[in-house]
Amino acid sequence: MRYQNDDGIRQPVCTPGERTMTIKQSRTTLRIARRKLMTASLAAGGAAWAGLAAPAIAQPVRVLRYGNQIQEGTVYNDACLLFAAELGKLSSGKLKVEVYPNSQLGPIAAMLSATQMGSLAMVQSSPAWYSPFMKPIDTFTLPFIVGSTERLRTALDGQIGKEIDKLAQAAGFKVIGYWLQGGRHLINNAHPINTPADCKGLKIRIPNSQVNIQMIRALGGNAVAMDPSELYLAMQQGVVDGFEFPLTDFVAFKLHEVSKFVSLDQHVTDFFIITMNKALWFGLSAEEQAMVTQAMRTAMEWQWVKQPKEIDEALAFIKTKLKVNDISPADREQFVQATRPIYAQFEAAIGKQFLELAIHDLAA
Repeated sequence: MRYQNDDGIRQPVCTPGERTMTIKQSRTTLRIARRKLMTASLAAGGAAWAGLAAPAIAQPVRVLRYGNQIQEGTVYNDACLLFAAELGKLSSGKLKVEVYPNSQLGPIAAMLSATQMGSLAMVQSSPAWYSPFMKPIDTFTLPFIVGSTERLRTALDGQIGKEIDKLAQAAGFKVIGYWLQGGRHLINNAHPINTPADCKGLKIRIPNSQVNIQMIRALGGNAVAMDPSELYLAMQQGVVDGFEFPLTDFVAFKLHEVSKFVSLDQHVTDFFIITMNKALWFGLSAEEQAMVTQAMRTAMEWQWVKQPKEIDEALAFIKTKLKVNDISPADREQFVQATRPIYAQFEAAIGKQFLELAIHDLAA
């Protein structure tokens, strides 16, 4: 090989013989590369026929939209986010939950219908809102049926929980978990409520449930069904005189700004039922279902421990803003007796067997 100067730079120049050698070497190198590629392909094919793992094709991420009516910064929403994070970790990012709080995807009834039809993956709400889809669920809205939070949790983890899931699946949902809300109490702008007589004539907002409507009527009030997202303005403008609500939700929705009196009757111990579209659930693999179950169990254990503390903090805050009155055991018994006929009124719609199971498992 010789060199030739070009603008002062020495560059190699092949002689004709050397150029022939270079071409032959290049062809030899190309033949070797082809043999290696063919060998690797055959090896991969043999591995596939032998049942060995071939290079994996990346699975697409499945996005699960989770709608709810609760506020950001609440224990409920934090539990939703914990569930999403846990499921993301367990699935290595293949199952991604997107949480949409504060009724971003519509009012509760619309989100429930969307989940039933499959246009929304997941939703949560209290039993009263599920009532149009499964009537026996009205059991949990019956006044004073739950003896304690502990009895409620045990029942939901046991036979009652299995029965709720059967009802849900028949309606197109799959129950995957529960959040604790806690006691619901009477709140109004007129006066403290100590006995049923104090409810007479009051316009009281309730969830859209026939049990709630009949309860308020039994107490002498006028029931007004309304989505919680509409409640603040309704109280501010005097459309309703009061409502019944869990304490933490009362603070989260800033309803203390438009209310005066809180009466601690705890006529219902409420909870959220978290459901997924049934077809979507059964479209998941057994492994994916196990991941969802495990992630929800982790979030539930955290939420059911955290929520009672949150309730205590909410009550302490409310006492600095409004007039709060406890209801004596004797006066509370008046509420119990005034609303007891509702049980017989809804026994046929609920089902006698389910109602008897609930009374047995939930009562104090």
